[in-house]
Amino acid sequence: MEITPEMKAQLEEQKKQCIFCKLISGEMPAKKVFEDDITVAMLDIYPAKKGHVVFLTKEHYPIMPYIPGNEFKHFFGLIPQLSKAIKDGMVTAGINVFIASGGVAGQQAPHFLVHLFPRDKGDGFLNFMFKLNDNSLEEDKVKMLSHNFPIMMSNHFQRNPASWHQGSGEQPAFLKDIYENSTVLYEDEIALCILPNKAAAPGHMVVYSKEEEKEVTNLSIESSAHMFFAASLAATAVFEGLGAQGTNIILKSGTTEDNPEGKLCIHILPRSQGDGLESMLWKPSQPDYDLDQIVSKIKDKTWKVKYDEEGKKKESSVQKTPKKEVIKISSNKKSTDSKSKTTEEEIRNAIEEWSQ
Repeated sequence: MEITPEMKAQLEEQKKQCIFCKLISGEMPAKKVFEDDITVAMLDIYPAKKGHVVFLTKEHYPIMPYIPGNEFKHFFGLIPQLSKAIKDGMVTAGINVFIASGGVAGQQAPHFLVHLFPRDKGDGFLNFMFKLNDNSLEEDKVKMLSHNFPIMMSNHFQRNPASWHQGSGEQPAFLKDIYENSTVLYEDEIALCILPNKAAAPGHMVVYSKEEEKEVTNLSIESSAHMFFAASLAATAVFEGLGAQGTNIILKSGTTEDNPEGKLCIHILPRSQGDGLESMLWKPSQPDYDLDQIVSKIKDKTWKVKYDEEGKKKESSVQKTPKKEVIKISSNKKSTDSKSKTTEEEIRNAIEEWSQ
């Protein structure tokens, strides 16, 4: 996304008042558990549950589409390793990753960040247990998403040839029921994006990994970044195409009450005022335990977290589970020269909205 000098100046002014920028710079004290040149992770001092970590870009970006491609890949490529460190430190089996874009979705500050929650079956954290109903999205809007989303994906990869994925790849057996009970919007060798027949809201999308059934910690840097990029474009699609006022992106990994099959998936939820999804959000409260002890437990495991793309690829190939049964499929999707990008006016409006 191209940002003009004028908009950059507005962001610099916004940055001066940003509490997270002050935490990152050290102007305010933060309970950091991980840091590198581009990212920083710190304990939330008003946690929704024990081990609640906030992961941020060091640079000030209001929303996900602002993040440059190389920083996006670095940031989201670290999610599997950081998730493993949090799970190991808190001795849990699962994890959630939560992103809020827009005030109605729970975004409280104009600095992009994600929340990570260590999860276990029976932990009582039911914020992401959606009530699913028949998908009431109108047929014309389904067709619009089915047409536009693949275009958005292909346009990106045509502009970034090194990341281009050809065709729909193979259909893994562990996703057979997903193919049968949903509308496929897009797929390539790594990711599958669908509209489920049972949805939490009209336009609810889900991204699945076609490489890994359950554990986000088994994803490579490239695969993790790719899945989140698909989720980011899905959020843009519902914002632009369905007029959503905001979006939530929620990754689930591991068996919990709200993910009984334990499938690795990323939910994209369009948000609007009074949509009935407010229960996802939590009220900040001071913990009744020592946060510094939690910092120590997690920090003790993050020393291995590193953006080593080639090394992570090799490690992932060594640890990969035996190849799962697959069903060959073909695709007749065609690429297009149509371009989809946020206009300068939309960027300016987003900056001004947060500045008010």
